[in-house]
Amino acid sequence: MSAASPARVYRAACGAAILAAMAVSGCGTTRAVPPCPFRGEPDFAISAGCLVQVHGKILVVVSSKGGVTPPGGKTREGESAQCAAHRETWEETGLNLMPGQLIHVFDTGFHLYHCEIHAGSGAVELGSLREVRGWRWLAIEDFDQVEWRYHGQGEALRRLLTQNE
Repeated sequence: MSAASPARVYRAACGAAILAAMAVSGCGTTRAVPPCPFRGEPDFAISAGCLVQVHGKILVVVSSKGGVTPPGGKTREGESAQCAAHRETWEETGLNLMPGQLIHVFDTGFHLYHCEIHAGSGAVELGSLREVRGWRWLAIEDFDQVEWRYHGQGEALRRLLTQNE
């Protein structure tokens, strides 16, 4: 029986370390999505997300495809846009939010809902590392300092957030 090469031992050790890190971080594990708390007339859209604002800052995720964007994604067959916004936000951030009023429909068909944090929302923790590389609370005055996932997204969000001031 021959001894393993140093390179093979190194690769095996690195692979084990990566798997251990994934288990600790929750990457690669399946968490049960909490039931959608939305009650009301459902909207239907190709994709949807949540706009969460706290103390003048909005929650954005750093997309694995580049740029920042409010949490959200594609709807599943038969799923309302409000419940897709809830599910996608939970999958990407770990927050269990209450989807509320539709505040904007982007030209891509993406429905953006005002979503509320409540006592049972939990804390932000990254979900799928395939979709999201990070998150942050972004102040409106810093919108020009980041690269947005979609062209014009920052300007549209700024208009939405400042029109009622």
